[in-house]
Amino acid sequence: MDTTQLFIILVLAGLLMMGAEIFVPGGILGILGAISLMIAMAVAFVAFGPRHGVLASLAILVFLGISIVLWMQLVPKTRLGKSLTLATDTAGYKGTNPSMRELLGKEGEALTPLGPSGLARIEGKRIDVVAEGKWIDVGARIRVTHVTGSHVSVREVAPPPAREESEAA
Repeated sequence: MDTTQLFIILVLAGLLMMGAEIFVPGGILGILGAISLMIAMAVAFVAFGPRHGVLASLAILVFLGISIVLWMQLVPKTRLGKSLTLATDTAGYKGTNPSMRELLGKEGEALTPLGPSGLARIEGKRIDVVAEGKWIDVGARIRVTHVTGSHVSVREVAPPPAREESEAA
C-alpha cells in the first residue's frame, strides 16, 4: 500500500468514526476519528510533499468544519435528528415532585416490607419510601420523618399501649 492509499483510508476512517460518534456514546470513536485525521495530515506531507501536504491538511480542516456546521444545521430537521433530540424545551420541568414535601409528618401504612426500601400508602397514595433504622413489616403504621426531593424517609409508629380491661364491673 502506498502513502496515497494510506492517506485516503485514514481520512475516510476518521470521518466515518467521527460521524458514528453520534450513535455510540462515550467519545471513543470521536477521539479515534480525530487521531486518524491527524495521522492523515502527517501522511499527506510524506505522500504529497510539504506544499501539497499543507493544502491537504487545510482541506481536511475546512471540510471537517463545513461538515460540522452542516450537520448542526441539517440533521436536527431530519427524522433521524428529531429522534435523537428533545422536541420541547425542558426549562420548565422539575426533577422532583414538590407535593412530596407535604408528606412530612403524615402517617400511613407499609404495603411491602421496608428493608430498607419499599412501598407505603400515605394519604391514599402509593409512595416509594425508605425506612430509617430497623426493618418495618407489612401493615405497620409509619410516619414520614424526612423528605429530600423524591426521597421519602419513614419510621415505624409505636403501637398504642394495650388497654387493660377492668375485671370489676
